[in-house]
Amino acid sequence: MIVGDSYGTVQKNGVSQMHLSYLNAKAKLKPLIVLVKNHSPDAVISRQLQEFIKLVTKQDNQLHYYDTEEDIEPLLVQAHYNAVANNKMVGGWVRANDEENTTSKKVVYEKPVDILPSTTEVENNSPDDEDFIADKVSEPIELTEFFEIQYSAQAYEGGNLTDVTRSLTLSWHEILMTLMRIPSTFSSYGLQNAINRLITSKAEVDIKKEMPNVHAVSRCQISQADINNLQRKLVGANWIQLMTYGTRVSQELWKLTFYAKKPTAKSYLKYE
Repeated sequence: MIVGDSYGTVQKNGVSQMHLSYLNAKAKLKPLIVLVKNHSPDAVISRQLQEFIKLVTKQDNQLHYYDTEEDIEPLLVQAHYNAVANNKMVGGWVRANDEENTTSKKVVYEKPVDILPSTTEVENNSPDDEDFIADKVSEPIELTEFFEIQYSAQAYEGGNLTDVTRSLTLSWHEILMTLMRIPSTFSSYGLQNAINRLITSKAEVDIKKEMPNVHAVSRCQISQADINNLQRKLVGANWIQLMTYGTRVSQELWKLTFYAKKPTAKSYLKYE
C-alpha cells in the first residue's frame, strides 16, 4: 500500500477507500508492505490523513518512507526481498495452462467493506450480497474443537463475596451459536458481552467444583487478552468481517459472514 498526499474521498461509512483497503488487508493476517510519503513540517495535509498515518505507524507493518515517486520502485524491490527473507518464502513453478485457467475462472466482486479472498464461488447462479465463500482460510476452525479462556467472577457463599479467576473451555460450536444470537452488526464490546453471557451460563457449575457451597455467581468477565485472541481467530477464519471503522474501538462494527453461517445450519442438525 502507498500512502501519499491524499486520504481520499470519505465514503458513507466514514472512511476512504484507501483506509478500507488497509483494514481488509490487515484482517487477512498476511504480511503488509506500506510505503509512506515523508511530508515536510510545513506541508498541509488533512486531519484524516494524519490520523491514518499514525494508525499505520503504530501497527505492526513493514514500513518504508519515500520522498518522491522516483523512490517508490526501488523501495518496492527492497521491500519485496525483505518480505521474502522475513517470511521464508520460496520460489516455485506454475504451469502456464493452470495459470490461464485460474485467471479465466476468477470472478471479482467490488465490495470494499467486505473481507473477501480473490476467488469466490457463486451458488445457484444468483448470489445474494452475503453469498461469498472464501476459497482459502488462513486459520480454519472446526466446530468440534475447543477454545480455552480465563475469566473472572464474583461468587457468593454464606453471605460472603469472593473474587475468583478460573479457566473455562468453550466449544467453537457454542461460540458460533452465541454469535448467531447477537444483532446482525455488533461492536467489539457487543462480542465481549455475548461471550460473558455464555460464560455466566456455565460459571456457577464450574465454580462449584471447588466451592460447592456457592449459591450465586455474578459479574463474569472474559479476560481482555482472551477476547482479543478470540476476535483475531474469528477474523482469521473469515467468520466475522469489519463493516465500519472509527477512531475508537467502540465505533468499530462487525458482522457474521456467510462463511460462518453456512456450517451453522448443519450444526443445528448435528448438535441440537
